[in-house]
Amino acid sequence: MRPRDWSAHIRRALAQPRIAAREARALGRGFWYRISCRLRGIRFEAGRNLRVDGKLDIRGPGRVIFGDNVRVAMTVTPWTYAPEAMIEIGSDSFVNGTSFGCRRQIRIGSKAILGRCSIMDTDFHSLSIDRHNPDAPVRVAPVILEVNVWIGAQVGLLPGTTIGRNSVVGFGAVCAGVFPENVVVAGNPARVVRSLRDAQASKGTASGASQ
Repeated sequence: MRPRDWSAHIRRALAQPRIAAREARALGRGFWYRISCRLRGIRFEAGRNLRVDGKLDIRGPGRVIFGDNVRVAMTVTPWTYAPEAMIEIGSDSFVNGTSFGCRRQIRIGSKAILGRCSIMDTDFHSLSIDRHNPDAPVRVAPVILEVNVWIGAQVGLLPGTTIGRNSVVGFGAVCAGVFPENVVVAGNPARVVRSLRDAQASKGTASGASQ
């Protein structure tokens, strides 16, 4: 970091000491989780400036990868259930009480906002009538969230779900399938209820008319 950057950080810390102390604690906890996971043999990687305000409970034999500037709040549970499983969370994302269940792949793009939702790439149990048979098939399919997606509280993202970039999933929605970019998704089963692109265009038109 250049001296000019250091001086800017020092000025901000002096101006807002409580916020500075909170950031220091969050960064310290992020560093501790990195070291602790390494010592325990947990396959966890994180980029720069991992901030943990709450609790990060990582379990399982798979890999969990965070990008730069990820912030964790409340209790986040990235759990994997196979050595080849991978959970990826992109840079500049905020993860707030989210639970993950992964046997293959859950990929979250950068700038995501994740509420207290459940993201699962497997049903864990077979949907067939003979589901108690150990050989009964269990659905496993990747879950993909593109860049700048916001997932609300109590949302369920089921195996095979893809959410397009910039889209928002509203409170309590249950998603299965592919959803486009720039939309609001809501309901159970979830469906597209609004276009964010149209809303942006209307806002621009109104702004231009007022000038």
